[in-house]
Amino acid sequence: MIGRLPPPDPAPLAPFAAIFDTPGFAFGSWGGGGSSDGVVEMPYSQLSREAGAFVAAAYAAHWVRPDIAWPDFAAGPDYRALRGDPTRIALADAHRLADLLTTLIRGDRFNEGLLASAFDDGTLPAVARRMALLAQ
Repeated sequence: MIGRLPPPDPAPLAPFAAIFDTPGFAFGSWGGGGSSDGVVEMPYSQLSREAGAFVAAAYAAHWVRPDIAWPDFAAGPDYRALRGDPTRIALADAHRLADLLTTLIRGDRFNEGLLASAFDDGTLPAVARRMALLAQ
């Protein structure tokens, strides 16, 4: 039942702050895009092992929630205010962080590369740093 979901736990995401802040860390890459024998393969985003572990931890720690209307959040001002703004993310409460992570992770299924873009613009590193603080 949706009403009985456990609260999200920041502890499993906290270790990713150090990983994401490591110089040269690659969140993912693009694969595919080639063609052979008249068959064209569409490019696709591939998460690194660590990035995949972050997504799995977000699900397991209840940050990706079925009760969040993520397309609505993605279209709203709170998403635009948080996206790429480490200062606002550093002050975000658990509710807003769940909104943001649900939107990014679920949205990546429909918008290939959204998570990689959120890493590149500083959103996901800021989220991981906030999780490290919340886990203390």
